[in-house]
Amino acid sequence: MPKSDRIAGLRPAYADAVCKAANVGHEPVRRAFAAVPREAFLGPGPWTMFGPDLKNFQTPDADPAHIYRDKVVSLVPEKLLNNGQPSYWAMVFDRLKPRAGERVIYVGAGTGYYTALLAEMVGAGGAVTGIEYEADLAAKARANLKPWPNVEILAGDSMTLAKGAADIVVASCGVDQVPVGWVRLLNDSGRLLVPLTCTMAEWSGGGWGANLLATRDGARFSAALVGRVGIYHCMSARSEAAGARLKMAFASIHGAASGERTSVQIALLRLGGEPNETCWLAGDGWWLSTAAA
Repeated sequence: MPKSDRIAGLRPAYADAVCKAANVGHEPVRRAFAAVPREAFLGPGPWTMFGPDLKNFQTPDADPAHIYRDKVVSLVPEKLLNNGQPSYWAMVFDRLKPRAGERVIYVGAGTGYYTALLAEMVGAGGAVTGIEYEADLAAKARANLKPWPNVEILAGDSMTLAKGAADIVVASCGVDQVPVGWVRLLNDSGRLLVPLTCTMAEWSGGGWGANLLATRDGARFSAALVGRVGIYHCMSARSEAAGARLKMAFASIHGAASGERTSVQIALLRLGGEPNETCWLAGDGWWLSTAAA
């Protein structure tokens, strides 16, 4: 069997395994994982894997079978930047449910792998804007994503580069406050998913926390915390004060600042107004409420 055929044959089983691990019900997610060649975004092997203990190890050879598993692959080992765990992103995409024709803004595009998955899901009639802070990674992403004409890649600060109406805004980096500018880009029924994370002593460039999912319904934004996450920091829009507030909020719900499962029931993201007794976390011009009305 030709090598290219063997590699292509790995993808359907990989997609099935990843989606099973994430309990995915949105079929376009599985199809995207089965269609996009992961090796095209990771450079030549052997590959450096990123372990759960924050330590790196290398695959024994350059067989692409190593990367068609639910494993994290390092992109810049010295910065602990990585390609992300496929089952985590399958869960995220299942929550967001990208649909044909939608526009997505993806912050933290890396070398483009999950950007390509999003491009597959929204199809030729949709569009994906990927934003990557690291200029060299953005250049690689542009080259890797040439087969997807519905994608554009921007390099720089996502807080200023994220523009235009969007159906989905999703981040591959942790923030310690709600990016109100991104929220205001959402179309009606639009979805925002961002990791809210606290800094870890053992990982100065990243942290643990929980994903915030907000959905627009007219002027109302329903909200929920959906799953724990450990991820590197967004390179802007973090502050010591906001980090301290988030740490206190997480500490109030069973130590979630250290990555434990959250139990708080967030119901609404409110923009403006004075926070009341239902407030779990507040920042400049926003607050998260445990009340649904």
